[in-house]
Parts: sequence; structure tokens; C-alpha cells
Amino acid sequence: MKNKISFFLLFSLALVCHGQGGFGLAWKSEKDTVLLGEPFDLTLEIPAQKLQREIIWPSFTDSLGTFEILQVNWLDSGEYRAGFKLNIVGYDSGSVSIPAIELGFLDQGDTIWLEIPSKSIEILSPLVNLEADFQDILANPDPGYHWHEFIPIFSIILLVLVLGIALFWYLRRKRRKIPSAPVLPAINPFDAAIHALDSLSHQAGNVSDEEIKAFYTDAVDVLRTLVDEVYCLDVSEMSSSEWLSVWKRRPENELTGKELAFVLYVADLVKFAKQQPGPAERSQLIEAAKVFIEACRKHQQPNLN
Repeated sequence: MKNKISFFLLFSLALVCHGQGGFGLAWKSEKDTVLLGEPFDLTLEIPAQKLQREIIWPSFTDSLGTFEILQVNWLDSGEYRAGFKLNIVGYDSGSVSIPAIELGFLDQGDTIWLEIPSKSIEILSPLVNLEADFQDILANPDPGYHWHEFIPIFSIILLVLVLGIALFWYLRRKRRKIPSAPVLPAINPFDAAIHALDSLSHQAGNVSDEEIKAFYTDAVDVLRTLVDEVYCLDVSEMSSSEWLSVWKRRPENELTGKELAFVLYVADLVKFAKQQPGPAERSQLIEAAKVFIEACRKHQQPNLN
């Protein structure tokens, strides 16, 4: 019976509180007029006499009506949560209402819901000077560059072209003045071999003991070069016996084989037997080599001509 009486009295008290704004439960804002997009604080505090009861707090998302919630801060009385402060911002101009919400109070197992009435906030649009901030889009825009800025570039290009043409004309004219070099006749390989042997002959009397081997090697190399150029026979890597064997296989070389064999034999004695021929023997070798060359010339002259 007592519980029914208490519930009836509490329900009657809730109706009276609801009609009186919930014992002062109302939105409190630091400003009633704000600019469009300007954040401001919205506070709801619970009176001290209601903090003794268990309160069912609302759960906030990212918006409150048409307002965007930037931050939620809970107020603490020391022992109980005493309310909350919302930092919100609105993007709709005019008179915008903060919606009403309900708080629940538990009393002996029963829940009493009290409504927090809505609150109007005036949101003003900032003044915009259209004449200062906007220009006619049909006006002639500045291209950012002018034709006279390209004069140095054009001047450099023109100068390079003029210098290139002048250089081309100068080189072409100079090339015409240069006389063409006369075409020299090809040196006969036999004459070249005789000339090389004549050079060695002038040195025959002044060859030291250390230079004798090189002297005979140079004389044989003159004949190797002649055979390579005239007969297209590469004997540079052949020994003396291999060279003579290949040479005697050709019938037309029968008359020249004796002089070639003499030159190769004497040269091998100097290179391998360490003999030291005197000036007379060196001159005799040069003459034998010349006889070999002239004999080869006699058989090959028609082909060369």
C-alpha cells in the first residue's frame, strides 16, 4: 500500500516538475546569436537535489538536430556526474532550434522521464561584399606574359642561326681552296724490298755483336713480306725448313730456291748457333737476298703489270 502511495506522489511530482521545466533543467548556451559555422558551448546541469538519484544519461552521436557535435565534456560534482557540456556548430542560417531531450531518473525501481525543452539559437550569415570579392568573369584576364618578354629569346635564336650559316659558308669556301693531294702510284713490292735491303746494306759495316741477330732477322723479314704480298703466302709463322718445303712445291720457284735456302741457312746459324759473321759475310747475305728478289720479279712482272 505504501509503495502505491509513494509511486502516486512521485508521479504527481514529475507532472508538476515537467510543467515547471523540470526543476530548472534547461539548455544553457554562452551565446544566443552566433555566426554561421561558429562553434559555441551548450551546457546542461542537473540540480543538486536530483544528483542523489540514479540518472539515465542520453547517448550522443555526432549530431544534435541540425547541429554538429564537435566535443562532449561531462561535468563532475566530485561524487556524481553533474551534467555535460557540448561544443556544437550550425551550418543553417536563421532561427534554429536545439531539440528537446529526455533524462531518466530511477527512484525505488521506477523511472521518471523529464524533458529538457528545446532552445532556439539565431545563426547569422556573415556579410559578403560581392563587389570587392567577385569580379566579372567576362573581363579580359591578364595572360601573365607579354610579347616583349620573348624578345631576348628570339634574339638569341636569331644570332645562333646567323653564326651557324656564317660558319657553314666559311668552311665550305675554305674547303674549295684546299688543293687535293696528288694520287701517288702504288709502290712496287719488289722495289720496296730492294730499298729495305739497301738500308740494311748501309748498316752492314757498323753492326755490333749485340745487333747481328737483329740484322739477320730484319733481312729475312723483308723476304717474308715480299712473299706474302706477291704470292699471298703467309710464312710469318713458318720455320726455315717449312718455308723451303712449301716454296719448292711450286715449279716456277725452282730457280729461286737456292738463294732463299742460302739466306735462311745463314740466318739460322746466326740466330741459333750464335755465329758472328763479319761485314763481308753480311754483305754477301744482302746480295743473295737481292738475287732472290730479282728472280721473283722476273717471273712475276707480267702479272704485276
